Amino acid sequence: MRYLFLVFSLSILVFGACKSKPDITSNTSKKEQEQKKAQNKSSKDGSINLIGFKANKAVTASGKVVAIPGLTDEKQSTYILVRHAEKITSQPNPGLTEAGLARAAKLAALLDGIKIDQIMSTDYNRTQATAAPLAKAKKLEVQSYDPSMQKDLFTDLAVFNKKNVVVVGHSNTIPKLANVLIGKDVFADYSEDNYSQLLIISVTQPGVATYERFEF
Repeated sequence: MRYLFLVFSLSILVFGACKSKPDITSNTSKKEQEQKKAQNKSSKDGSINLIGFKANKAVTASGKVVAIPGLTDEKQSTYILVRHAEKITSQPNPGLTEAGLARAAKLAALLDGIKIDQIMSTDYNRTQATAAPLAKAKKLEVQSYDPSMQKDLFTDLAVFNKKNVVVVGHSNTIPKLANVLIGKDVFADYSEDNYSQLLIISVTQPGVATYERFEF
């Protein structure tokens, strides 16, 4: 009996110790889920999913209307920055996949409601193909630029003043350009599978800007 009582007592102590120990894995998983949920909330409710423009204001899938200062203030330039659409991964200097071609067409449709003065693209098949439907719709030539020179090129507002400029680049060049125009580090490089970002930056002068982030 004493032996059974001793075993029973030890079992209670072990159970109590295990119960009182924090479940680190569970808590960490819960935190990660909450963070992911918060990050995706705006996408799920459509608040940043761009569906077009009306009266020079951006309209999202949730019905939210976002003022874009550069589209109404002639003293500002407006930069619309996108990464190239989905690319074929099995080729050097690849073109676009079917999904990429569809996204390029979607970009042209989204920007149908606003005036576009210039379309700039790096000189790669995937970026040029992303810009092509928009250029055709707006009856503009796609102007190639060197991404290694973009800091100097796009801060020369004598070239772009009072204009709406679409810039097509890459997962590492578009966020960097956005940060240069805004004047601080806001955006990190996009992940390899992230093709949906669209940034609109209204610039009075380099480093003096407002910006909006959308998905499409």
